Amino acid sequence: MAHRIYILVIALLTVLSTHAQLGRYNADIRALPQDFCDTITIEWERDQIYVPVSAGGRSYRFLFDTGASQAVVFSGSPLANAPRVSSLLSHDAAGNTDTVSVVGLPPLLLGHTTLHNCHATIQPRGVGARNIDGILGFDLVNSGLSLKLDIQSKRLIISDRECCFDREEAATSLRYRLFYHVPYVDIIPFGRRRERVLFDTGSRNFFSMNLDHFNVAEEQRHRFDRPYRVEGRTIGQHAIGHGGTEPMGEVVFLRLDSLGLGKCSFSQVHAITTQGGSHLGARLLRYGTVAFCPIHSRLFFQPYEGLTTCVNNRQLDIAFISDMMGRPQVGLVWPEGTPYRQGFRQGDIIEQIDGRPVLSLIQFVTWPFERGREYSFTVRSTDGRRHEIKWIRVPQ
Repeated sequence: MAHRIYILVIALLTVLSTHAQLGRYNADIRALPQDFCDTITIEWERDQIYVPVSAGGRSYRFLFDTGASQAVVFSGSPLANAPRVSSLLSHDAAGNTDTVSVVGLPPLLLGHTTLHNCHATIQPRGVGARNIDGILGFDLVNSGLSLKLDIQSKRLIISDRECCFDREEAATSLRYRLFYHVPYVDIIPFGRRRERVLFDTGSRNFFSMNLDHFNVAEEQRHRFDRPYRVEGRTIGQHAIGHGGTEPMGEVVFLRLDSLGLGKCSFSQVHAITTQGGSHLGARLLRYGTVAFCPIHSRLFFQPYEGLTTCVNNRQLDIAFISDMMGRPQVGLVWPEGTPYRQGFRQGDIIEQIDGRPVLSLIQFVTWPFERGREYSFTVRSTDGRRHEIKWIRVPQ
């Protein structure tokens, strides 16, 4: 699901299995009426896309996540009581693997379009999913529907017409490739380095790079002309999936001079490495529209302004995870950031805020922090010592 709580929202990658008890991936969603082009008003909040969905006379709020192979509903939701159709092997954002149940959802009303034969995995509701009822995944596109995301006008356009958007003006047209049924494109993160990345609207990042891939690039750095700067290294963990938190490992903090996406380029991009796959996140949508044409497996990107954009996003300076007892714990802290200078260290547990006990990560995530106000955090470090840290949780 930085100075804000940094949690990677669940990105499910569903894997086909030859095991007899496991079902197969469903890409047979049927949309009615036929020959349609529908526009749905969406919410854009903290670099996430939320879509209104109705089913059985009830309204739901779904995250639109291109990093999820198909829909997800959470245990305890009325939709989780739909008939079970199979099980699937799933991988989460932290690399955990589990066998999950799959249900056949009732018809979903998305705008004026009714979606039939949608399947969804059943997952426990994690911290990053506290404000949604479920997830819509990339099976919408894999079923043959064209989609266009326009954050500036807060619109999702959906159509069953072949290549509905391929005649529109687009600065960049890229072929995407499916891996575990989700879309990957090639980018140039620096120099002449080509990197295949997941386009994952479930992530709030602009760009994260696989650590092993970055280490290979570091060994070949003499070939590049100062394409990036390492802003720090540390040991930590930050990605949280439905199966738990990623293992502890090295994290590198980067500033890229220029990241190339087809004919477009983005300068001054702050990024971090990850133990998972490299990915472009939903933050890309701040800078242009993205459309998918499934018949030719094309992704179209049209910037709102010019072909070159200065991103200059803030570097992630702190990330929180849950400890074994469910309490908020510092999973990662940037050695050059304000939280580190204030005294936070990896492994610290937040016990109190202004003298009030903090009992869980979800309580911490939903704490009503006021912008610009300084708070007193009671922190217990890994050696068992307690100390106070004054910190403005949400900067002005």
